[in-house]
Amino acid sequence: MPQTRMKFNRRRLIGAGAAVVASAGASSLLAPTTTRADNAPQASAALPNGSGFYRFKIDDFQATVISDGYGTIPIGPIFAPNASESDLAATLKANFMQAMVQGTSNVLVVDTGRERILVDSGWGEKLGNAFGKFAQLDANLRRAGISPDSIDLVVISHAHLDHIGGLTKAGAAAFPKATVVFVDKEWSYWTGNQFESDVMRSSMPDPFKQGTIGAAKEQLPPVANRVHGVKQDGEIVPGVHFVSAPGHSPAHAAILFSSGSDQFMYLADVAHHPVTSLQHPEWKPVFDYDPELSIKTRKSFLDRAATDRLTVMAYHFPFPAIGHVVKQQQAFRWEPVQWTW
Repeated sequence: MPQTRMKFNRRRLIGAGAAVVASAGASSLLAPTTTRADNAPQASAALPNGSGFYRFKIDDFQATVISDGYGTIPIGPIFAPNASESDLAATLKANFMQAMVQGTSNVLVVDTGRERILVDSGWGEKLGNAFGKFAQLDANLRRAGISPDSIDLVVISHAHLDHIGGLTKAGAAAFPKATVVFVDKEWSYWTGNQFESDVMRSSMPDPFKQGTIGAAKEQLPPVANRVHGVKQDGEIVPGVHFVSAPGHSPAHAAILFSSGSDQFMYLADVAHHPVTSLQHPEWKPVFDYDPELSIKTRKSFLDRAATDRLTVMAYHFPFPAIGHVVKQQQAFRWEPVQWTW
């Protein structure tokens, strides 16, 4: 199979993240990869959407949602700790929900025709089976016909363990030919000296505190020599931009994909659940670094998605986590995509 070398525009890709790149060994990062997205293997036609992956189009871009699995979560203490018991009970009843819900994680792959991009990397080996059937990314990538060495870029929305846990496998880079792209400030924070004390002061459950700290310490150093830093709101490659979405983490980012007349917004963790986050955007998930800023960001993004009629994806929404946001009175509701087999 012939292979075409992919080239990065240094000014476009690095932007003001040059300081991050310099500290991570910039000279080795600028070498182009040898895999082109449109030459990478595709899924067998015998496997339909729903076999751990879901394919769709963003105009000329081919996109695939890959399930990283699921677990059971107590919705009140995790997604709505500031909600009153009566408000939470009424919301659960109105939406036919139980107090325990299924929490999912969904990774995005986008083939632009120039590069194959993986957005976030799932739980990896960090969680095990203690909280459910997470860490299914490897198996479901294989089902979709996507090999780890076909990934050209791994774009990270933020450095929480469920988004960076899959960057390495047995201590080595899990995507051996990929450049890893961070918002420069997010990388600096999670490789600095402050994050550990901040995490320990947070309201996250203790296992998640330890997991978050461990993921930063264990997952980031092995990929440091292949990291590119990009300014918040900066262009990653043509048609792909970071969009500042602070609050959930210090430099949390959404990612906007633009192809032809289509725009698609990967919301990452702007919203965690299609009911609690949209019907009550003022409820504060325990994972938010700055809850008040996160509420402001969430309302702004949901309003934009509804007003501009954007197709969006939220990392923890039910698979395939794609749909539209609709304004409803003073809040919003979720309208999932019509499933395409």
